[in-house]
Amino acid sequence: MNTDNRYPVTASMFMLREITHRQEQVKRGYQLLRRKAEALRIRGRQAAAELASTQAILGHTLREAYISLAAIKFTNGETNALVLENIGQAQIRVQRISENISGVATVSLQAVEDSTVGDVFRYAGLGAGGHRTGEAKKAFKEAIHILVKFASLRNTCILLDEALRTTFRKINGIEKVIMPKLRNTEVYILMEMDEREREDFHRLKMVKAKKIQNQAIAKLRPEPRGGDSGDSSVSNGPSSSRIRSLDCLTSILYPCTAPIANSTESEGDVKPTCYSHHWDDDDLLF
Repeated sequence: MNTDNRYPVTASMFMLREITHRQEQVKRGYQLLRRKAEALRIRGRQAAAELASTQAILGHTLREAYISLAAIKFTNGETNALVLENIGQAQIRVQRISENISGVATVSLQAVEDSTVGDVFRYAGLGAGGHRTGEAKKAFKEAIHILVKFASLRNTCILLDEALRTTFRKINGIEKVIMPKLRNTEVYILMEMDEREREDFHRLKMVKAKKIQNQAIAKLRPEPRGGDSGDSSVSNGPSSSRIRSLDCLTSILYPCTAPIANSTESEGDVKPTCYSHHWDDDDLLF
């Protein structure tokens, strides 16, 4: 398996449990990110729809306000100097309201009228055109409220769009990089553990076979007997037959690959002498 597409870990039960636990955490985080992206998408669509409707209303309101301002100029003449001389405190203030949309901090703007500040233009148009002046003031106040709402919605749409892009980038990273690496790492650990189990099973089989062979050879070995020299000729028959049986078993269990050392001729037959191979149990533990 390619090591570039998995984490460099050792194949053990501890690492298998660790990778499994990490996969569960990644899946939980992936599901939470998907829910967050869905909530941000729904809220972004609502904000975009409100922004489009507010933009249409804003254009109509500004057009009506500037028409009323042109009517005042036609009735009362130029009033810019009067307005600039009587500038005081603002009657409409902007209030910041913090919102949390699925973990994304946004700021909502709201226009609030300050009742403590007096209207410096309450007597404007008293001589002529007072009705048109009141209508212009009302139109521009409404335009300011809509402008603040438009700015708030536009800021919310920008923040939600950026947060949605970041969330989808994280989702794609988890789905395309992290989760495949974790799956490949788990498969690698399982394969290595299965291979080790097969090797251990084969090693145990070889050791058991070696022990059985050693026990069979030990049973065929001649047993030492004490006695006089006169009885040695009687006991040579069975012991020689046991030795020949032992040589025969050795030649079957350990086939000879060494060259023939010497030969003995008996009634015209040539019998090669084969050196037995001496293997230990440790040689099979590979």
